[in-house]
Amino acid sequence: MRALLVFAAAGVALALVGPSAQAAMAPMQFRLADQNNSGEQGTATMLQGVNGVIVKLRLTGGAEGVDQPAHIHKGTCAKLDPKPTYPLTMVKDGISQTTVPNTTVADLQKGDYAINVHKSGKEATIYVACGNIPKK
Repeated sequence: MRALLVFAAAGVALALVGPSAQAAMAPMQFRLADQNNSGEQGTATMLQGVNGVIVKLRLTGGAEGVDQPAHIHKGTCAKLDPKPTYPLTMVKDGISQTTVPNTTVADLQKGDYAINVHKSGKEATIYVACGNIPKK
């Protein structure tokens, strides 16, 4: 009975915040396209967490066992600021998950930001995949 009351209270709370707030809580997914004929591509999923933005990357086509640096940069895939704005956890075997503290999905959607992935730590100047964070 107690679980039912908690569930019902959560439903009432969602109803009270309205559809726009509910939509803000939904994950946002966008494509990471290959760069430099790397053959690597995939998706980035972002959602607002309690402690910041949760960023999940899933890529295919990369070398197994190679750690690949990934970042959020100001700019677009066509013209990135070379200095990363937010570091992400290395992509390993095509997967990365990071909580970026002190920011929100809404903040990232206000400006021009992109997520890019590098070939490896040793070959960080070679970009293998990139995706522009969609604007709101």
